[in-house]
Amino acid sequence: MITKQNVIPLLKEACPSFEPSEEINFNDKEELQHELSRVAGHLISLEYNGQLEREPDVFEAIEQLYIEGESDVKEAVTTGLFQAMHEMIIDQQISPEEIGMLLKPHSLKWWKTIDHFSENSAEQ
Repeated sequence: MITKQNVIPLLKEACPSFEPSEEINFNDKEELQHELSRVAGHLISLEYNGQLEREPDVFEAIEQLYIEGESDVKEAVTTGLFQAMHEMIIDQQISPEEIGMLLKPHSLKWWKTIDHFSENSAEQ
């Protein structure tokens, strides 16, 4: 099982252009989510500049987090990474489908859940 301590190192290995914060307390849920929101910002920046497709390993890593991650890892990826990415794409004129096309099956399911939730919230 992938633990919270493995999340950022796994994403860094898959996306070498991302520079994580120097010291992260992985046991602190807020710190992990903050670091995942930094990953989200980096990925959206890459997409905005047309470079995200050059980082295919990051989508394999995200999929691995959903398949092999402990429940708190899956929750952190959904709320810390995907929710942050979804909020950022609106500002950058990037469609959810553009990101969805790059995701693998398990992570795509959760991406669509965030997208559906966001659409319903916007309608209210």
